[in-house]
Amino acid sequence: MLKLGVSYYGNRIPWRVREDLKVIREAGCNYIVLTFSEEDVEFYQGAFQEIVKACHEEGLEVWMDPWAVGQAFGGETYSSLVAKNLAVRQVNTHGESLAIACPNHPAFRDYLLKWIQAAKKAGADVLFWDEPHFMIYPEPDAQYPAKLWACCCGVCQALFERKTGQEMPQLLTPEVRLFKEDCLVATTRFLCEATVENGMKASVCLLPFENSSTVNDWSKIASLPALWSIGTDPYWRPHQSDVEQFVGRFARRIKELADRYRKEPHLWILNFKIPKGEERTIRTAIETGYQAGIRNFAAWSYYGASYISIRAEDPQAVWKTLTECYQELLKRPS
Repeated sequence: MLKLGVSYYGNRIPWRVREDLKVIREAGCNYIVLTFSEEDVEFYQGAFQEIVKACHEEGLEVWMDPWAVGQAFGGETYSSLVAKNLAVRQVNTHGESLAIACPNHPAFRDYLLKWIQAAKKAGADVLFWDEPHFMIYPEPDAQYPAKLWACCCGVCQALFERKTGQEMPQLLTPEVRLFKEDCLVATTRFLCEATVENGMKASVCLLPFENSSTVNDWSKIASLPALWSIGTDPYWRPHQSDVEQFVGRFARRIKELADRYRKEPHLWILNFKIPKGEERTIRTAIETGYQAGIRNFAAWSYYGASYISIRAEDPQAVWKTLTECYQELLKRPS
């Protein structure tokens, strides 16, 4: 089945959301990715129940995204958690406390379980674990010797010593890299299992670049038994000349992994920061993904992100292009 979606945020007024949902449905979407931030959990749970109900009435499956929760997932918003509970913060090799939660910290795990319960209460169908990561620093090169990385908080140090029998080093050694990756995998496993236990499907999006603060061996995520869908978001840069090759490389990678581990692959399509006149790159990316075998596409975000600082230069043209592409896909033989 062809699945077409778009992310949606910035509006928490249910009767206003309904107006946008009709536009989203008319564009050809059959699912929506609702961002569900810490602020939403604290102040907008009632509104979200109404919004999710409205989505279902429009025939939209609802994916819910932990938008910048603890800053350990993707999103353009702030985290109250790391401001109120300094103990959950990541610590770098200079001993600095960072405004991002450590995925290994028990208190952060406890918060994420509460977030899952709140998403369940709101009526979500899928929990979308978006870009899990440690604090991202530049990778080492001749100018940057990688003396700065995270996390080496007390929890991480104790866990590293328990796993390796050694004290955590200050240098970004291969052992540290593997430890960090395996911690993100363990956290994702924990979240996917909790998602399924609460009656929802689990989806994960992995960052499309290699860094010691992300998951590089995607098979470790794809092989998780509780995972339903695995995807990535190869967002191209303005004026990038090799969009087809760039998107195609990651689309083929995610499709091969999904096939190997019997998951549903999905691909994110850039709909923000697109310069005026370059809307055609949306069509290129979707067609490239389709030719790679992808049948689940989502765009970030609704109406070219016209209501936030990452907006496309011509949001109307971006939305028109996405709508045309989605409607053309729906006309193709299944």
